[in-house]
Amino acid sequence: MGTIRREAPPDDVRRRTRTGQPAAPRPEPPRRHTPQAPDPRAPFAGSDGLPRTAGFEEQLLPAGERDKLSVRLQQAVNNFIDSPRHAVEEADGTFDEIVSRLNGALGERQRALRANWQSPDTQAETEDLRLALQEYREITEQLLQM
Repeated sequence: MGTIRREAPPDDVRRRTRTGQPAAPRPEPPRRHTPQAPDPRAPFAGSDGLPRTAGFEEQLLPAGERDKLSVRLQQAVNNFIDSPRHAVEEADGTFDEIVSRLNGALGERQRALRANWQSPDTQAETEDLRLALQEYREITEQLLQM
């Protein structure tokens, strides 16, 4: 004769308290956090989690300069009602200063990058070239997001 197979009742039916009520669901076991392997192309990550190389600065302008220029622009905006033309002139001057400082910072970054791999007295190794390419990629992506 054949064997009759019984399906197991649902978990909440099998587990009942003394009062006959279904037991509270079992808590899920804690999930183990498996750290992902670091990106082999990047020695470390910046505060935003994006890979950075040792020479990479997160901002082109120091925080103090950014704050001063931001305050200057905000003052221009706040003064618009009282003196619209003067406010726009002040905003234009602030913008010009930002562009000038960014051009200077980008030029300095470009010189530093080139010095790392174009120096005539040193032969750039593959690792140096990889780091240079990574820095070029990062600064270019940052500029394209502006």
